Amino acid sequence: MAHYRTGSFAPLRMTAARYSFSIEPMPWLSSPPNIQFVSDGGCHFGNPHAEAVAALSGTAVMPLSHLGLIQVSGPEAEAFLQGQLSNDVRELNTGRVQLSSYNSPKGRLLAVLNLSRDTENIFMEIHRSVLDSTLQRLRMFVLRSKVVLSEVSGERVVIGLAGPEAEKSLASLGLPVPAGMLDAVWSNDICVIRRHSHRSTRQRFSLHVPVGLAAGLWTRLAARAKPAGTQAWKLLDLLAGLPTIYPETRDHFVPQMCNLDTLGGISFNKGCYTGQEIVARVHYRGAVKRRMTPIRLSQDPPRPGSAVSEGEVVDAVPHPEGGSLALVVGVPET
Repeated sequence: MAHYRTGSFAPLRMTAARYSFSIEPMPWLSSPPNIQFVSDGGCHFGNPHAEAVAALSGTAVMPLSHLGLIQVSGPEAEAFLQGQLSNDVRELNTGRVQLSSYNSPKGRLLAVLNLSRDTENIFMEIHRSVLDSTLQRLRMFVLRSKVVLSEVSGERVVIGLAGPEAEKSLASLGLPVPAGMLDAVWSNDICVIRRHSHRSTRQRFSLHVPVGLAAGLWTRLAARAKPAGTQAWKLLDLLAGLPTIYPETRDHFVPQMCNLDTLGGISFNKGCYTGQEIVARVHYRGAVKRRMTPIRLSQDPPRPGSAVSEGEVVDAVPHPEGGSLALVVGVPET
């Protein structure tokens, strides 16, 4: 990841969520004390600042309630997604997770996705604020394909685990530990995934868990790691240079502007998919004049799509040392 630029830091103020949409709090997570759900689908446990510190310096477990899951099933599921997404879905298997994107015909990002699969289905992990619009748009192109798309966020829970004791925590519960980045291992219908991570937090995992097993698994993980909110996970995402597309930034950026090419989220030899012509033209002509860069700001996190002096904000979160950390697509070169 590139070194981020810094400025003077104002005292930290954890701000309310900025992306408002309808979501029911996860019932499996309704019992912990001090839990607070916010309008972006995320939550925290009463002290987002301390939770962010724990995610950076200790081992933390986080309910990723801001993420939803779309299940794609049917005999033509793989072929259907192959014509829609930027990565080569044919290379997806039960032991690997795939970063990908869903683009408009203009080749601009509508969503950034993580794909996983079991022996029968493909799962698309996506931010809840763009889940409905993505699902609706994909269904428009099913036509006569033998494909069924359905939201299964209420059936499978996503839990994050990060920190120096993360591997030991998984092993103590009898769960497998994936070896390499984006490796996945299934155990009793639980999928454990090793996620992209910053060099300071190399151990980072997410778990896709059937809702009936989630409460018990959470309790056992929380006994070994500090519970932290979704904002702490987002901070780790930004440190790893991972973009999220929100309603405010849909159709704003070609994938290369958000570094999907360097992150392994684009295949340039898979053939046609929605927006492929534009994405390929940018690649082969070397025409990426704006790139996403991490920036430290002295202000509270600006909204996605807003302008700062360095460019357009993709995402931003409070930083526990003050101010905020933002991913910004730079201004065009002159």
